[in-house]
Amino acid sequence: MRLLAFLLCFTPLWAEKKHLPGGAILPHEAYIHTISETESPVEQVYIKSKDGLYVAAAVRRPKGPGPFPVLVHFHGAPGGRGMEKLVTWVRGDTGGPVWERFLREGYVVVVADYRNPAPMTASVVDAKGATYVDDGLAVIDWVRAQKYVDPQKISVYGVSLGGNLVAHLIGRTKLHAAVLGAPAVIEFLGVEGWQRESKTVPVNETVAKRNIAAIQCPVLLLVGTKDSLIAVDEPFHDLAVAGGKAVTMLIYENGYHDFVMGPQGHAGRAEPLLDATLAALERTVAFVKNPTAH
Repeated sequence: MRLLAFLLCFTPLWAEKKHLPGGAILPHEAYIHTISETESPVEQVYIKSKDGLYVAAAVRRPKGPGPFPVLVHFHGAPGGRGMEKLVTWVRGDTGGPVWERFLREGYVVVVADYRNPAPMTASVVDAKGATYVDDGLAVIDWVRAQKYVDPQKISVYGVSLGGNLVAHLIGRTKLHAAVLGAPAVIEFLGVEGWQRESKTVPVNETVAKRNIAAIQCPVLLLVGTKDSLIAVDEPFHDLAVAGGKAVTMLIYENGYHDFVMGPQGHAGRAEPLLDATLAALERTVAFVKNPTAH
C-alpha cells in the first residue's frame, strides 16, 4: 500500500506544472545591445519554402567556426513581418533580452519569418498546399545545412502563433528541444468557436491527441496569468503529459501575453520588461542546454 501511495503521488519532473511569482517592472536598457555587430554581425537570408515562397530570417552567431548549438525563434502573428523587423529583434533594438542572451551563451540565433496563414484556424495537417509550418521546416532544413551548426543541438522557440507553428514542427522533424511562449495552440488542439473571455475551451481531443502523438522532443511551456491563452495552454500541457510527452509548464503571476520576450516594439501595446521575463529567460536557457533534466 505504501508503494502504491508513493506511485500515485509521484509526478515526473518533466510533467511539472508550476506557479511562479512575478510582476515587477524593470529597466530593459542593461539587457540589450550587449554584443556589438562588429563582433556578431546580422546575416540576412531568404530561405526557399516548399512551394517556392521565400521567407526571411535574420541570423547572428558567435565568433569561431563552430559547430554551435542553435536557437530558432518564430514570432507571433501575423506572419510576413519582413526582414527589417526581424533584424531589430535579433539585435535587441526593441528592448527584448532573449536573443542576445542566447548569443552570449554561445548559440547561433535565428529569427525567422513565415507566411501569414489565412485563416489561422485552418487545419495545418489537412492542408493540401504549403502552410506556414512548411516555412518553419524549410528554415530548420537550411539551419541544419550550415557548416557552423551542430545539427544535434537545434532548438526552437515559438511565441503565440509561432508557438502553434513550433508545436507542429516538432512533430515533423526531430529537434533538441522546444520552448512555447504563450502558444496559440488553438488550431493544434482542434479548438473551434472559443471566445477568449471564456475559460472553457472546446478541445477536439481526436485532433489534439493525433497532433500531440507526433511530438518528438522535450517541451518547456511558459505562460502568464494575465494572458487569456492560459485557458488553451493548460489543456495542451495536460493532454501532452497524459500522452507520455515530456512537457513542463511554468505559469508566471502577472505575465501579459508575450511577456517572455519582453519589449518587442508592438504599436499600442504595453510590454514592459518584467522580473518574470528574466526569470523565464534563465529557465529557458537552462532547459535548452539540458532538456532531459527538466
